[in-house]
Amino acid sequence: MHPVGPGVDDASAAPMALSSVGMGSGGTPTGADLRHSGGPWMKAAGVAESLLAGMGTAKSRLTTAHDGTTAGLHGLTCAAALKALLASWEERVGAVKAECDSLAPALRRVAKEQHERDARVKSSIDGLQVSSKNAPVDAAGR
Repeated sequence: MHPVGPGVDDASAAPMALSSVGMGSGGTPTGADLRHSGGPWMKAAGVAESLLAGMGTAKSRLTTAHDGTTAGLHGLTCAAALKALLASWEERVGAVKAECDSLAPALRRVAKEQHERDARVKSSIDGLQVSSKNAPVDAAGR
């Protein structure tokens, strides 16, 4: 580990790089681009929607199963316990459905916002002039 800070020779400090970016000789990036992909965000949104649909099916099946179970139990204390249990599960399933319902659009929004931000950053970087030892360099690195 090389210390970095006031009074430390920068030449002795190890260059910082992302593990996904290849390094060439002299510790310079090899030209690999760091790019955002909306794919994982969109896939996660699809999973949340699938889970939402599954929770709807689960709640329906739970209610149907409960109706069949309690039919012959009128007046017994276990009927009250089964009703309380059903209410508890309906509340839990409802909470999962609500979370999934809000999560899918939020994940899609993140993908869209990151894509837009990437475009703005690329546009601002493309307009920069970089010089090395006072030699102008164009956006292609020449």
